[in-house]
Amino acid sequence: MLRRRPHRVVTGNRAAAFGVLLAASVAILLSPVLPARQEVREGDLAPRTYPAARDAQYPSEALTAAARDEAERQVDPVLLPPSATVGARQADALAVFLAQVRDIRARPVTAQQQLTELNALPVAARVTSNARSYLILLERAAFDAFSERARKALTEVMAGPIGKDEVAAKLNEYLARQGNNPGTEVEQTLLRDTLRAFVEANVEVDQPATDAKRDAARANVSPVIVTFTRGQVIATEGQLLDAGAIEALRETGTIEDGFDYYRIGGAGLFAAGMGVLLGLFAFQLQPFSAAPGRRLFATAALVVAAVAAARLLLPVVTPDTDQRSLGYALPVAAAAMVVASYSDLSFALAVAAVTGFAAAFAGAVAPDLAGSGFISSLEALEFAMVYATAGFVGAAAVHRAERLGRYIWAGLAVAAAGAGAVAVFWLVSEPHETVPLGWALGTAATGGIASALIALGCFVGLPGLFGVTTRLQLMELTHPGHPLLRRLQDEAPGTYHHSMMVGALAERAADGIGADSLLARVGAYFHDIGKLERPVYYIENQLEGAASPHDALTPTESASFIRDHVTNGLELARRYRLPRPVRDFIPEHHGTRLVTYFYRRAMQADPSQEPGPFRYAGPRPQTRETAIVMLADSCEAIVRANQERTRPAMEDLIDGILAERLAEGQLDECDLTMRELQEVAASFKATLRAVYHPRIAYPSPAPEEIARIAQRSN
Repeated sequence: MLRRRPHRVVTGNRAAAFGVLLAASVAILLSPVLPARQEVREGDLAPRTYPAARDAQYPSEALTAAARDEAERQVDPVLLPPSATVGARQADALAVFLAQVRDIRARPVTAQQQLTELNALPVAARVTSNARSYLILLERAAFDAFSERARKALTEVMAGPIGKDEVAAKLNEYLARQGNNPGTEVEQTLLRDTLRAFVEANVEVDQPATDAKRDAARANVSPVIVTFTRGQVIATEGQLLDAGAIEALRETGTIEDGFDYYRIGGAGLFAAGMGVLLGLFAFQLQPFSAAPGRRLFATAALVVAAVAAARLLLPVVTPDTDQRSLGYALPVAAAAMVVASYSDLSFALAVAAVTGFAAAFAGAVAPDLAGSGFISSLEALEFAMVYATAGFVGAAAVHRAERLGRYIWAGLAVAAAGAGAVAVFWLVSEPHETVPLGWALGTAATGGIASALIALGCFVGLPGLFGVTTRLQLMELTHPGHPLLRRLQDEAPGTYHHSMMVGALAERAADGIGADSLLARVGAYFHDIGKLERPVYYIENQLEGAASPHDALTPTESASFIRDHVTNGLELARRYRLPRPVRDFIPEHHGTRLVTYFYRRAMQADPSQEPGPFRYAGPRPQTRETAIVMLADSCEAIVRANQERTRPAMEDLIDGILAERLAEGQLDECDLTMRELQEVAASFKATLRAVYHPRIAYPSPAPEEIARIAQRSN
């Protein structure tokens, strides 16, 4: 092994931050951070039939309050003794009114004028218009008799206690007694209307005594105890829900509102477990080759998005009383499929498992949405297994996919996997109904295809959203029509040919040790793009026999120009928006090595020459892929420059280069092991032997052949 401890791209701090971010986000989704929204309220019509979710016996606050209110209503108010002052005042008022009427009747004017004057009296408004007319039209004897009867009746009615709400009742009671009503209908109406105008309440309610009596009545009502058994119907669909029904639904656990601290605790522990598991997986598996921060953030966002979708949608389709199995259509597997596009397969499989179970858990514990409960624990497990199985297959199907057609097959594979998991649970459950099975298989297949489509869309958006390089993006960079590759062909053909050769070497070697062969090939294509700035300063672009521009430069100046291709390459990479993993090949393929040729020339002139001006800035290769390209770059150049290309000579050159890089410490910061280095060397040897194989020397044409060709051309 090149290092005693492998270089960790995902550090402990990064893994911990990833785990905390994931746990916090999922905890918020799974637990109610605000009091849960009640499904129904008092006064609503029941949207469905509600059976009790559990046995319950409780003192009903609603029914007890209703019983106590009824007991309070049955208590009559306590009255104070009648007030004699009120009776005397009203008797005087009636006497004054009758005297005024008598004076008006005595005036020598018409009856209409008398009625007009009567209507002008302030107290007349309290007497009905019919009564006022009768008072004017009565004969004198009849008027005097009525006046006497009215004063007597008022005195007798006001002699007893009359409450504020008892005036009409007391008056009717008096007139109903024998001898108190006049003989004619006109006189009856006149007496009733007149008394109604002057009879007033003469007693007041003793409020403290009444309140005490009512409080005692309420206290004497015992709490109403209500009992429900599990499954007992509390309210039927369409029923008006009163306070008692809402209380019963809440006490039996059929609906929930407010904070549920047990649920919050359970959700928090589950989310913490998710964060710890995936954080440990990320740290131990080291699933990323570069840019771990962005990839970890993208992973957290994808997992949270899948859990959020389940949190919002699963409660809408469960409990599944119609047996439509719509929950299987959720594309939860898309999260693992996208993660598989930029990570090792082992980590993507871990994401698939954790996300599948988290999605099922999210739907099962959503307390503030209608229909939040699964029908059974087996159904919750079924959702988790369907999601996880689909994620496993999807991640494996798209891992290192380089063509769009791969995602079509991935969608079909995920659909088949989901349907297979559904079939397993159908076989072990009762009853075995075919129609629900058809729905379940269809929705599971729909979820698989939807997962593939969403994953494909995410692959397109990942580079822009999170700066995560996908394999499709890398495949686009291999096209010969890319502007930088086209420029290399036109402006630096030697560098272009060298880059293609290095790409072939690196791809085959990377594939042999399980590294990312596509990334190695793309990185090799662009590792020398900085030579576009001054292509003639590099030997592969110089015409044979032409003067070299280095002939007029000192070794230090020449080394500076050579080293500039790294700086210029990084600038071109930024200008053409090459992904970060591809840009890393530009400085790392030289590491911190010397510009050996010019350094040795400088040493010949001055043995005390310091190596600093001749050393590349680095860094050394940080990944296996950049290390392979460093080795391939040197091997291809040395073998091509060497005149002796026999098998032993080429193998010695390659072994010497690898030993030199080891001795220089250029491979100390990557995870390339000695065994892998040997496999890389063997791959280089096989590829270079195939490229620079011996060729047969053709003999010169005979004079007869030359003559025959000349004759044919004429």
